[in-house]
Amino acid sequence: MSISSIGSCAAQSIFPWSSSAKSASAATASSGGATASSSGSGGVQTTDFTRMTRKDLFDWINSKIASGEMSFDESSTLVSMTLSFREDGTSSGLDDTQQVDFMQAVRDGMARAQKTSDAELFDRLQAALHTMQRHQGEVRGIDITA
Repeated sequence: MSISSIGSCAAQSIFPWSSSAKSASAATASSGGATASSSGSGGVQTTDFTRMTRKDLFDWINSKIASGEMSFDESSTLVSMTLSFREDGTSSGLDDTQQVDFMQAVRDGMARAQKTSDAELFDRLQAALHTMQRHQGEVRGIDITA
């Protein structure tokens, strides 16, 4: 499977007109999707799919592919979520400022896939959600200057 086979249709079903943040929460990105745990964690950065930018998700996917933890095929639905579209249908590229709750966006996409009886999209989104749940909270790095 190639990324082009899921195309913008899948991405828009997850994030319809996502640049306007209708289906995702927005905030100014400051932690890059890797949040420092509180209560004396010493700057441990963990993966948080509920507060991650599209670029952070893209970088996380690339790291998993490079390490062999994820195949290219497994990444295709997640890669489609890194795309952001303007209302005119053009792509705005990888956004590194808007934080997105990707887990909620996938749940919303699954609900839309059920409503439209798109079982294939539902299955891909469900697999993506399981991947995110499996990796949610894993340590991404340690800030030794903290």
